Amino acid sequence: MDSDSVTRAWADAGARLPEGWVLDGLRCASSGLTPDERSDDWIAVAIDESGEERRHRASDPVAALTGLADLLDPD
Repeated sequence: MDSDSVTRAWADAGARLPEGWVLDGLRCASSGLTPDERSDDWIAVAIDESGEERRHRASDPVAALTGLADLLDPD
């Protein structure tokens, strides 16, 4: 996956979020460096004005961002 695809997905997801929500991060789902802690999944995170957080985990960064936007803006 190229960085331009991720950049476009970030912008598209951010534009779809409801008012008061912003994208807060995109990270690898690994919780450590040992083989049993490693993951190829990605987690996209959004927060609202009050600090409430929503996350979506998917197998690639674009799917994580798209899924997060779908979760918060299902229309």
